[in-house]
Amino acid sequence: MFMRNIKITKDYFSLVKFKNKYLITFIIVDLINVLVSLLVPFFASLIVEKLTNELYYMSLFLVIMLGLTYLVNKVGSYCTNWCYANFFKETYVDVHNTLVNSIYNYDEEYSKKISAGKIINSSNTDIINIAEIPSFIIELFIEFIRLFVIYFVFFKQSILVVLYVVIIDIIYYNFAKKCNDKNTYYLKKQIHYADKITGILQQILIGLKDIKSFGLGDKLNNKLDGYRKKWKESYFLKRKYYFTRKTILSLIIDFGKIVLYIILIFFLMKNKLQISIFLLLISYYDKARESINDIMGFDVSIREESVSLYRINEIINYKNNSLKLNGTVNNDDINGLVEFNNVSFEYNGIPALNNISFVAKPNQITAIVGQTGAGKTTIFNLLLRLYKVNNGKILIDKLNIYEYSKDVYYSNISIVNQKTFIFDMSIRANLSLIDSNKKRQIDACKRVGIHDFIMSLPNGYNTILKEDAYNISGGQKQLLSLARALLTTSEIILLDEVTSFLDPNTTNKIINLLDDLKTDHTLIIITHNKELMKAADNLIVLKNGKIECMGNHKDLIKNSEIYKDLIH
Repeated sequence: MFMRNIKITKDYFSLVKFKNKYLITFIIVDLINVLVSLLVPFFASLIVEKLTNELYYMSLFLVIMLGLTYLVNKVGSYCTNWCYANFFKETYVDVHNTLVNSIYNYDEEYSKKISAGKIINSSNTDIINIAEIPSFIIELFIEFIRLFVIYFVFFKQSILVVLYVVIIDIIYYNFAKKCNDKNTYYLKKQIHYADKITGILQQILIGLKDIKSFGLGDKLNNKLDGYRKKWKESYFLKRKYYFTRKTILSLIIDFGKIVLYIILIFFLMKNKLQISIFLLLISYYDKARESINDIMGFDVSIREESVSLYRINEIINYKNNSLKLNGTVNNDDINGLVEFNNVSFEYNGIPALNNISFVAKPNQITAIVGQTGAGKTTIFNLLLRLYKVNNGKILIDKLNIYEYSKDVYYSNISIVNQKTFIFDMSIRANLSLIDSNKKRQIDACKRVGIHDFIMSLPNGYNTILKEDAYNISGGQKQLLSLARALLTTSEIILLDEVTSFLDPNTTNKIINLLDDLKTDHTLIIITHNKELMKAADNLIVLKNGKIECMGNHKDLIKNSEIYKDLIH
């Protein structure tokens, strides 16, 4: 117990700052409060003794002292709870902030190790679950102090009695510990299946339209039923070991008290014990029982909450395969000349790009085309500095991209994805995440051609976009995403299949827009769209991670069989 709880304590305070005035005050007041509570049976036994000897005024004085003890104890309890609530309200914010910031740095492979259900549950339930870890650890330590004081009182009266009480407590402790072990084991399984259920529910919400279209509800329910069954089995077994400890095993303490009564009555019969001491020892046996129960309760609570602690740590300490570097060059005067010089890249030992070289110039549209798996997305991932090349160099304005500082680099390169994500907030708020200047927002929306549509809405820029903007069309979402990209003031804009879900009319608008945007940007696009290929100034045709040919549409349609096959 001790070594495990010491480790949990270290791991907790590596996540949460210990030097908090509320936590320190809580420890001091709680220790004093627990020791004060031991005066209650002491005063109660003295009152009985004084009444027996007909010392009534002394009894009244002791009653007043008992009342003051109750008052101090309750005031102390209020103070400890007040201090701890103040400690945790700050802790929750700090831990949640740390967890969310760690997620921002995840690579695209995170879901292989950490499920979305786990992340969602941890960001809410687990952070709340770890609230009491320091409280339980401190209370556990204090209960051991209280137990030591109780054993000392028994020792002062009789070595035989203290040995008996200690043996009873040890027997109970050993059996209770086994129950706690099982409790924690099944708790982990219960949480694991809860993550699975949450993950599937999240996917149901995302894919609700397809689920309805293909009638997948029953099959998904069958899958959920399997996890629900395992969850309820784990829950029941966890609870079984909990209430076994609280009920059946408590009989050890109960029968121990019966035997203690017999021993103490025997001492009374031999005139080796006063009635007041008899009452004091019986009360302290009950206090010892409370302490040992609290110790086991705190132990199982610490272990249960440590499950949440290590789940949070796993999310925060996820080993990102993405590139983690931040250069020192802060030159923000970037024109946007992009060069790949003999770049090769492997992912997990599998070749993705093989010695490719090309240039994407400012004021041009450079289109990267090829079949699925040709390496197009890998080029974007490398440009976003998610990974580091194995060989060769990627340059922007003749400088290696890894030498730029993080702030400068990401203020000069942005991406519009195939399925752009719009937050559940107003149009204004979505744009303000990038730039809160209202004039620049309007200018950007006018340039991409969505301003008039926004103004036609009843609430204009204050219109709330519900659940990833389901209340506007796919084309309008893409235009809004492009406006958002313009607000970044990036010199280089990457566009990944931005017309794949759009109708021909909207696609033509996007093509005209790109033709306008290239006048002051470097545009690099991934596309399968024939019209976009025709509009590109330069086409890079990839196959199996190699460049097969480069040029504009007219030249390639004449000279490249691979390109002709691709476009047809």
